[in-house]
Amino acid sequence: MQTNIHSISEVTLDLEIEAAAEDLASDFNAALRRQRARTEMKGFRPGKVPLHLVKRIHGEELASLLAHNKVMETFHAEIVDKGEYDVIGRPMLTSLEYEMDGDLRAVVRFGIRPDIALKDLSREKILRFQREVTDEYLAENIMRYRKAHATLVPLEDEAITEDFQVVLDMQRLDDATGAPVIGEKEEGVTFFMDQRSLLKEIREAVLGKRAGETCVVELPPEEGAEGPARRYEATIRETSRRDLPDLDDAFAEEITNGRIASLDEWKDELREELVERANERKQRLLAENMVERILELHDIPVPESAVELHLDDFLDSVKRNRGGKFPEHFDVQAFRESQRELAARHAKWDLLRDAYIEQEQLEVTEDDLDDWFDQAAAEHEGISGEALRRYYERIGDIEKVRGSLLHQKFFARLAEMFEIEDRVEDDANEQAVDPTSPGRSRILLPT
Repeated sequence: MQTNIHSISEVTLDLEIEAAAEDLASDFNAALRRQRARTEMKGFRPGKVPLHLVKRIHGEELASLLAHNKVMETFHAEIVDKGEYDVIGRPMLTSLEYEMDGDLRAVVRFGIRPDIALKDLSREKILRFQREVTDEYLAENIMRYRKAHATLVPLEDEAITEDFQVVLDMQRLDDATGAPVIGEKEEGVTFFMDQRSLLKEIREAVLGKRAGETCVVELPPEEGAEGPARRYEATIRETSRRDLPDLDDAFAEEITNGRIASLDEWKDELREELVERANERKQRLLAENMVERILELHDIPVPESAVELHLDDFLDSVKRNRGGKFPEHFDVQAFRESQRELAARHAKWDLLRDAYIEQEQLEVTEDDLDDWFDQAAAEHEGISGEALRRYYERIGDIEKVRGSLLHQKFFARLAEMFEIEDRVEDDANEQAVDPTSPGRSRILLPT
C-alpha cells in the first residue's frame, strides 16, 4: 500500500491510497477460499466447488468488500493509530477505483480539530431573566387550569367572541381563479379564540360570525416561502363557549385526582411549582444566551466530516421518532440539505465546548460520581449509592451520568466567566404552554 496526504483546507485532509493488484492477490484468494467453504452447488460436495466457479459467481462482490475493508484498515493504520492528527467526525470515502484482479486507488477525506483561539469572556455581558411569581401571574395560571377543565356549551346562534371555541373547514382557493384547489382542504381545524398562537388573520375573519357562515381568509406565505398570500374559504362548522368550573375546594380535589382537597393548599403547591419552573427557565435561557454569544464571538473552520456526523444523528432521530422507519416519500437528501446549517452550528458548538472544557481543565472525578449516586439513592428507600452505581455500570449508563455531570460543571463555569446582569422577565406568556390549545394545524398556527 502506498499512501499520500493532501491538505484540502486547514481542517480537511485527503488520504490517497494506492495498491497494486499483486499486493491484494493473497487477501483476495483467501476471501475466495472462505467463500468456497460456504458455497453449495449441485454436482459438488459442500465446500468443494472449484475456485474458478466461486470466483465467477462471487468474485465481484468479494472484490468490492475487500477494497472497502483494505481502505478503512489503511486509514486507521495511517491516520487514527499513529495519532498524528486529531480526527473528528465521520471519514468519507470520496473515491474508489478497483476491479477484480486490478489495481486499487482510493481517497478518504477526513476532518481534523482546528486550532481555536478562545475569547476572554470576562467582559462579555449576558442577561439572565427571572420570572417573578406574583399574585397576578398565579391567577393567570389558575385561569389556564379552569379553562382546561371547562365544559363546552354549543352556541350555534350566537356571534363568536373571544371566549368561544371554533371548528373550521378550510378550503384553499386558486390565486388566479378563486376556484377550490383539489387536495388542499383541511377539515376540523379547531381552536379557541383567545389562543395566543392563533393567527390574527383567522381571529379577525371569524370574530362576530356565527356557525354555518363562510368567509374568505388571506394568510401570509408559510415561513421561509415567498409569494402571494394564501387564500382560503373558511366554513364555520361548530361554535361553543367555555363554562368555567367554580374555583373552590371541589375544583382542587378534581384536578389533583383527590390528592389535595383544599383550594388554598393547591394554590400554595401551584405557586411552588411555578417558582421551580421559573428557576429552571432562568437557567435554561442563561445557558442558551451564553451558547449563542460564544458562537458569535468565534469564527472557526468546521470540518464537513463533523457536520455530516450531526446530519446522520438528525436522520436517526427521525427514524426513532417514527418507529424505526422514515415517513412515506421521505427525501433523505433534501432533509440533509435543509438541516445542514443547523448541523454546522451543532458541530461548531461541539468544538468550542470541548476547547473551553480543556482550557478550564474540567473533569468528572470518581468522588463526583459517588456523590451523585449517593444523592440519587437517597430518594429511594432500601438502596445504597454503591449498589445504584453498580447497576448503572452493568446496564452501560455510567457514561451518561458522567456526561451529564460534566455538562453541569461546564455551564456553571461559564456562568462564572461571563458578566451576568439579572433582569426581571415581564413576558409571562413564555412560562407555560396553554393547556386549552388543541393539536397544531399547518393552516391555523404559525410554523
